Amino acid sequence: MTRPTYEIGGYYHIYNHGRSRLSIFHNPQDYIDVLQLMWQYGRKYSLQILAYCLLPNHYHFLVRQDSLPRASLLPQRIFNNYSKKYNIKYQHSGTIFQGRA
Repeated sequence: MTRPTYEIGGYYHIYNHGRSRLSIFHNPQDYIDVLQLMWQYGRKYSLQILAYCLLPNHYHFLVRQDSLPRASLLPQRIFNNYSKKYNIKYQHSGTIFQGRA
C-alpha cells in the first residue's frame, strides 16, 4: 500500500485503533491530554481540525491541510508523545496502536 499524497487545501480522515482493540483511553484525563496535543500540533502544522472523535479504543480526525508539512505529521506527533506517557502511566511496553495512521 502506497502512502497518500498530501495537498494544500486537501481534506483528510485520519484514524487508528488500539493494537488488538486495546483501550487507548482509560480515564477523562487521557482524552484531555490528547485534545491538548491535538490543538498544539494542529496550530504548529497549520492544520484545521474540523472534527474529531475519541473512543476508548480508537480515534478519528477530519483535518484540512492549509500548508506544508503534510497532515500525516499530526497523528505521528500526537500519538508518539501520548504513547510514551501511556506506557509510563499504565506500565505498558511497546506500541499501543494497530499500525500507521
